[in-house]
Amino acid sequence: MKKNDTIQLLLLDPSENDAVKTTNILRNAGLTLQPKIVTKLVDFTKTIKKKNYDLILFKEGIVNLTITHLLKLLASSKKNDALIIYMGNKMKKKELSLFNQNFNAIIEDEDDGELMVQIVKKEFSALQIFRHEHLLKQQLKDSEIRCLQLIESSHDAIAYIHEGMHILSNDPYYKMFAYKSREDIEAMPIMDLVYSKDTAKLKEFLRERSKQSQLSNNEEPSNSILKVNGIKENGSKFQIKMEFQPATMQGEACLQLIIRNDKINQDALKKLNTHCQETGLYNRSYFLEKLEKSVEHAIDHNSKSYLFFIVLDKFMELKEKLGDINTDQLIIDIAHFIKKNISQDIFLARFESYRFSAIATMSDKELALQAAEKIRLNVDNHIAEINDKSVAVTCSIGIAQIDSSGSGAQSILTEVQKASATAIQKGGNQIYFHIPDANDMNVRQLGMYWYNEINNAIKQKRMFLVFQPFVSLSGNSSENFEVFIRLRNEKGDTIFPREFLTPIESSKYSLHIDRWLIAEVIKKLSEQQKLGFNNRFIIKLTSASLSDEKFIPWVVHNLKRCKVKGESLIFQIIVSQISENLRQAQIISKELHKIGCHFSMDRFIDNDETNSLLKHVSGIDFIKFDRQVVEGISSDAKKLKALTKTCTQANKLNIKTIVPYVEEAGSLTVVWQSGADYIQGSFLQEASESLNFDFSNFS
Repeated sequence: MKKNDTIQLLLLDPSENDAVKTTNILRNAGLTLQPKIVTKLVDFTKTIKKKNYDLILFKEGIVNLTITHLLKLLASSKKNDALIIYMGNKMKKKELSLFNQNFNAIIEDEDDGELMVQIVKKEFSALQIFRHEHLLKQQLKDSEIRCLQLIESSHDAIAYIHEGMHILSNDPYYKMFAYKSREDIEAMPIMDLVYSKDTAKLKEFLRERSKQSQLSNNEEPSNSILKVNGIKENGSKFQIKMEFQPATMQGEACLQLIIRNDKINQDALKKLNTHCQETGLYNRSYFLEKLEKSVEHAIDHNSKSYLFFIVLDKFMELKEKLGDINTDQLIIDIAHFIKKNISQDIFLARFESYRFSAIATMSDKELALQAAEKIRLNVDNHIAEINDKSVAVTCSIGIAQIDSSGSGAQSILTEVQKASATAIQKGGNQIYFHIPDANDMNVRQLGMYWYNEINNAIKQKRMFLVFQPFVSLSGNSSENFEVFIRLRNEKGDTIFPREFLTPIESSKYSLHIDRWLIAEVIKKLSEQQKLGFNNRFIIKLTSASLSDEKFIPWVVHNLKRCKVKGESLIFQIIVSQISENLRQAQIISKELHKIGCHFSMDRFIDNDETNSLLKHVSGIDFIKFDRQVVEGISSDAKKLKALTKTCTQANKLNIKTIVPYVEEAGSLTVVWQSGADYIQGSFLQEASESLNFDFSNFS
């Protein structure tokens, strides 16, 4: 299990400023966070439905969100989160009550940042251990189920022995001893199946195994095979070779007994081990091996294939009408019919009973959908003749993509089974393509998911631009906008960049978004210039563009093609990305100036690190301040003084300053005093698809 050290953190706090301070304390302590701040009850109920969180920091004071109500909402959402209550002092009377209500930890002094950091680290570590243990238990359970299925499909006689008694056996076992059913064998002492003269030999053998096992710390004893004479129900004896191995069954230590059928030749044995005897299709165990190899191949070669899960609709109703024998014949008929009508690039298996699975080794999604639709339609049109009865049946097919996202075989299998269940819930006789839930994916999967989703959104014109003005305080007449991207999902809901950019911005995938954004902005500039507007646009870049050697030539090509001057573009990169890619930032800043474009530093805070960047990266034309520089400035004289100082220093370096997040009139009045060059924020105008804004009010 790959460890993910990013903490999905939900902060329930009546004060957004206090919550921001909390995240800063945790980040400064070296913790990696993806925080969500909630200050209202209505936002909380929406938030917990959308996403799973690792830790919840709760401070009382949100209207109508009491401790009792919080716990009820968490219970109803079935979220498995660690919960920390973050309170003030005088907690002694509440502590026991809170622990009894399943709070994991209590922070009594909200000013004790060091204590908070240690508690968050401890609780997150404990949560990871808990989840890992839960995963291991599930994997063990799945392994036991697969083991039982393998036992059922084996042609060797297999039984499990606990304290000398049979507790489980397969069909070949009781048939080997000529009994009529398993019930005749189970709960019978193993000694009853061995010739009387060999029982002492078997007892001594098992006793010695027990001693060796205890002396070697439960390691497997060296001698595990015993040759004796078995006794059939009619009293006849025959030679058998017993192989004993330590095992567990439903948590109890026991012995697995295998008596091999040596009469089966090797070729027949191989087929028996890989195929279903009734249908002739590949069996479940061999299919699972094939699926594992397909997943490994996808990861190693960055390739795609598709997993189908085919379920016969309303099968239990058919079984009641037709009976067991006829429904078995129906499954065989459908299996042969599907096999006959599929292409060679589809690996088909009988997964279990009336469920089939297939791997389509094709890289194109549309081809996979067509192949699945062909199977569905053929089954729908087929009439099976079963013992002089004409039987019609339909099927539902779930589809999941096998790719390089890092999902394991078991995970993909679970996804495709959910997809088939969804197809059945929607009425059956249809196909359903699984779209992963972003909340359940790891970092690599999430990046691949959003890369594919963004590609589809661009093709289907669901990706679009919004614009927010930033206004000159010195009477400059240019019509300036910062450009943001938005994405509409297939339901029409708007998705913001914080959801899809973060998973991919550290990968090569973000380069694709940068290029689409720049191309769209240049086209928009060209249209605006033809209408007589004097626009200038800020474009955010991801770090992928910094290291792209073809970036500048590509920008030049698009500027020339649309007859737009470089001076209309301001390329903006956040401070942390400049710091991490300093050499590339130095180069791209110079190259942008050569073609007339401007360079801006985003999320600027006046400290040693950012001031050092100003010295090392020549050609910075703009700095845009971080949110914490501006928030609360209308009532904080120290913040105004610090902002004024930075603006004065920037002015000496011929760098223009942009103050964002101006949300109310009081902030605007104060910022005006600071000497900043530009302001931006919802007080002026929210970001929108329109470029309508009256800049003359500030000229």
